Amino acid sequence: MSAAESQTIKLVDPSRQVLAIAHVADEGDHLGGTIDLCCTPPSMRALFEEFEEIVNGQIFSLLAEIQEKIDLLGIKAVLDDGREVFVKNLQVFPSTVAVSLELAEVLAPSIRSA
Repeated sequence: MSAAESQTIKLVDPSRQVLAIAHVADEGDHLGGTIDLCCTPPSMRALFEEFEEIVNGQIFSLLAEIQEKIDLLGIKAVLDDGREVFVKNLQVFPSTVAVSLELAEVLAPSIRSA
């Protein structure tokens, strides 16, 4: 991943507390890269560790439930340009510091159908 293709994003909770810093690049249908979890609260890190265990153990019957718990955290990405965008399908693998995520689509607030 070259510097031109990658960007650094901050993941924040609804109160704007920084949860993690990710270095990601566009991988087509998602952003992928590495994540620094030094700011991540222990309860959230435990949730990411549980997600990783479920994926690695191929316990797919539990995957939807843990993904829903992560989605309900209301995490946003703060982009390089300062925009905040909701994150969806956040997948964090603490043991390898890998991250994958999608950004929810953002519509320009002033554009409306007539």
